Amino acid sequence: MLIKNLLRIVKSYKFSLITIIFYEIIYLLKGFKGNKFHFSENNKMSDDIPCPYYFLTKIKKELQKEAFNIFIDLGCGSGRIIDFFSKNFSDKKFIGIEYFNDQYEYCKKIFKEKENIYIFQDDFTKSDFFKYNSDCYLFNNPFRNEKEFVKFMDLNKKFFFKKKIIFIFANYNKKTIYNLKYLKTIKNFYISENKGYSICYLNNDLK
Repeated sequence: MLIKNLLRIVKSYKFSLITIIFYEIIYLLKGFKGNKFHFSENNKMSDDIPCPYYFLTKIKKELQKEAFNIFIDLGCGSGRIIDFFSKNFSDKKFIGIEYFNDQYEYCKKIFKEKENIYIFQDDFTKSDFFKYNSDCYLFNNPFRNEKEFVKFMDLNKKFFFKKKIIFIFANYNKKTIYNLKYLKTIKNFYISENKGYSICYLNNDLK
């Protein structure tokens, strides 16, 4: 089962696989953390497949142009994304919310000495994550079904509109993001229909 899932992941990156592997090796040698995989049997939450460092380095360049204070990763898995960005934006506050116990415990352990990183175990689809007052949200496709993701966004858009927010959506079908008309894409990069990222603001014209 593990081999089958790994082959599926490898196949999804198509012609960019060599570049993906190159970046993975570089950051693993640098000692970056949060590289665990977790294949979910939950019918709601997706597998925890760490976002490629290739994508993260590109996203970092875009975030350096933006102003934000609190970065929240909804479905933070083993913490790769928080580890990466916290090393590049050391003056920001980082919050991770993780549903699965093993991944949560792993995150708590690797970040226990980091004063600007907070990890919580919860189902963010049912919790009041707005209480953290974040202005930068990242989703590395934590939903097993993208229809559930759209439903989640639609239900919460009225709360998002209360402040200026940066959204980062990694490894979604790009048409899914495009069809959320209340979002305005400022940057996207895709190597296939489902692999890549979009960085968005709320489209205040539709407020």
